[in-house]
Amino acid sequence: MLCEYIMKKQASLQGTFKKSFRFATLCALVAVAEVGSARNSCGENVAVSTVYFVPHVLDYCSSPKPCAAFKRAVRMQGSGTLPGNKVLKYTGKTEDLGSCGTAFGASGNCLIPYISVAADPRYYSMGDIIEMPAFKGKKITLPNGISFTHPGFFIVQDTGGAIKGKNRFDFFTGSLGMNNIMNVFGTRGPEDMRLADKTECSSHKKFDVVRRGSGQYSMSLAAIESVVNDIYSSSSKVVVASANSGAR
Repeated sequence: MLCEYIMKKQASLQGTFKKSFRFATLCALVAVAEVGSARNSCGENVAVSTVYFVPHVLDYCSSPKPCAAFKRAVRMQGSGTLPGNKVLKYTGKTEDLGSCGTAFGASGNCLIPYISVAADPRYYSMGDIIEMPAFKGKKITLPNGISFTHPGFFIVQDTGGAIKGKNRFDFFTGSLGMNNIMNVFGTRGPEDMRLADKTECSSHKKFDVVRRGSGQYSMSLAAIESVVNDIYSSSSKVVVASANSGAR
């Protein structure tokens, strides 16, 4: 890396403190540039994507009492399912889910598997829609057996500490972890639907943004709502996260 070269060059010099300071400053600037480049390595309109999920306590612990492994998973994913229709938040607080079958995002809304997405709040507002045409018409089956046809739209309902950049997105996949064979967005999903690897720059990750208040927004939101209504009409919960379901 260029930064390593600069540091080696600095070490070989017998200059003044000012020279060393200039090299160190340049190195820091290069490091920042490299990070920014990695975030946008797929191009401006191709998603740098990952997936996240809601782990269940009994997939990590021998009892319903949260153990260290489960707490680590919750800190990584944001929330984890507990018995009694509750979730443990990354803050350590417990939250009642009510009629929500997954978890609540930063928007305060119930997260929808394969529809909700976390984005950088510096560039996106809650409720903005990410259009990804390659996903329109794709068939997806939830862990509770309910299937739906993807509308090709995702809605911003969450944020994340590592989600930084205009094209950086984290896609919510319900109770299914990225390596689960049932997770079509995961590492074992169909090639034209995988979103788990942020270094993979594929054509199916191309996206456009539909801002709230724009002319296309109402139509895009209606397409999402139609899918959600179909899911809810088939079940009282969006997704059933059962213990030992292979969520990881």
